[in-house]
Amino acid sequence: MKTISAIAVVLLAALAFQQQLARAAITCPVVVNDMEPCLPFLQGDGAFPSAECCNGVRALYAAANTKADRQATCECLKKAYRQVHALLSAARELPEDCGLSLPYPITPDVDCTQIQ
Repeated sequence: MKTISAIAVVLLAALAFQQQLARAAITCPVVVNDMEPCLPFLQGDGAFPSAECCNGVRALYAAANTKADRQATCECLKKAYRQVHALLSAARELPEDCGLSLPYPITPDVDCTQIQ
């Protein structure tokens, strides 16, 4: 009985999270597209991000103007971070290098549900 209750709680939480992401206007393909020019910098091939990279970062930042968008963007960035094997130091430096100040760190373990 405890197992069934635990599974039900997990399923309800997953559904609530999916509904939150469904309301977001930003999708992972949009995030990946905006961030693609940043790949060389994030993988350590350059001391600074390119102008195209920073343009994409700024566009993504401007587009994420709701809580749902910011949380969806965060989740997409976490997935992409793991897939492209980005350097943690480069990911953390990217917003500031592009002239932005984010209220949360760019790390693979950030809790995106806490982003306002």
